[in-house]
Amino acid sequence: MKKSFSVEIEKMVYGGKGMGRVGGKVVFVPFTAPGERVEAEVVREKKDYAEGILKRIVSPSPQRVRPFCSLYGDCGGCQYQHFSYKDQLKLKEEALRETLQRLTRKGSFEIFPIIASPADREYRIRAQFKMGIKEGKKTLGFYAWRTHRVVETEECPLLHPLANRILHGLGQWLEQEKEVSVKEIDLKVSPEEGGAVVNLRGKDPRGEGKGQELIERVIGIKGVVSGEEKRSSCGDLNIFHEGPEIAGRKIRFQTRGESFVQVNPGQNHNLIRKVVEWASLGGEEKVVDLFCGSGNLTLPLALGAKKAWGIDLDGQAIESARENARVNGIGQCAFWAGTAEEGIGRVREEAPSVDLAVLDPPRAGAHGILEPLVSLQPRKILYVSCEPPTLARDLARLVSLGYNIKRLQPLDMFPQTYHIEAIAELEKEAHSS
Repeated sequence: MKKSFSVEIEKMVYGGKGMGRVGGKVVFVPFTAPGERVEAEVVREKKDYAEGILKRIVSPSPQRVRPFCSLYGDCGGCQYQHFSYKDQLKLKEEALRETLQRLTRKGSFEIFPIIASPADREYRIRAQFKMGIKEGKKTLGFYAWRTHRVVETEECPLLHPLANRILHGLGQWLEQEKEVSVKEIDLKVSPEEGGAVVNLRGKDPRGEGKGQELIERVIGIKGVVSGEEKRSSCGDLNIFHEGPEIAGRKIRFQTRGESFVQVNPGQNHNLIRKVVEWASLGGEEKVVDLFCGSGNLTLPLALGAKKAWGIDLDGQAIESARENARVNGIGQCAFWAGTAEEGIGRVREEAPSVDLAVLDPPRAGAHGILEPLVSLQPRKILYVSCEPPTLARDLARLVSLGYNIKRLQPLDMFPQTYHIEAIAELEKEAHSS
């Protein structure tokens, strides 16, 4: 097809791109909206489809709104700012339904209306900033859409105000430390305690040993990890946050700065509540939680269970989970560091079967451990996913292993982006052994 083309956008698809057709060929163009005609330029072409970049909007969609960030369209962090938040929710729900459509042939299940985020801006408590060079000056920012070019970001509307203050301080520190260079900086903040932990990634040895200086120079930073292979650290590396009220109790969590924590604390509360609600525990059940992190779901579930096991490959997260269980006085749980398959084997040594299995894997999904998981014969499975395509793949496999999909609950964990969080509930077929 021609390098430049005109196309009418038919719909949005998962990934944040508008889809149209040119001469019968499917084309995808980001930052577009359904119903509008645009001019675009091909950047990638395959046999069955092509991808383009937006050059001009010929006739805008009535859904299009003015983005609130001046970097939108250049920075790759957001893809949906040109829609109202109400329309974003509709588009995400539609994308999830379309991605899972092929599963409906294997049985009917309900997809509930998406749960909106309590805040659609200033919600991010963690971010990864890339370091770039602009006019000889070191800058921090995010990658441009589908490239490794760093877009300088002095302030991000999606970041919690505390994170933006820390970002500003980090930028000033890097500018003054002329000889120090880092590849990227991971930042996690705790709005409850007003503190932050940063992780300086890079092989430049001049960045190591600067942790204490950074704590003293940037107000709010309480812990620093630096280096790439031989890590050095200083200060308090634990981030604290509070969970929602479950069974009349609020669990206080600590997570080490290098371990995973949900990006949106308000929506994480909704996630925990929904998982506990769908678990429907009565006090006598045995529960296994794979990819458990620091106990985000394990501990609330343990409050209603006889026994809960949490497994995660991140040894530091497991240490945090054990400490969280101790501090909160939750004794009916055990945490093990290791692969999911190793953890399943250890659970099988203590119990031939479990009543509930919960898994919240990374974007790659859990395809390789579904058979071992099913060997525990859980009556119910709750699968939490942030990647609909791998969720669809894994749900199809669980169906083939004797489970029925009962219902799905989408949640908007990442407003202004195309990403979707979802909880899927599956139940064992009555005749499955």
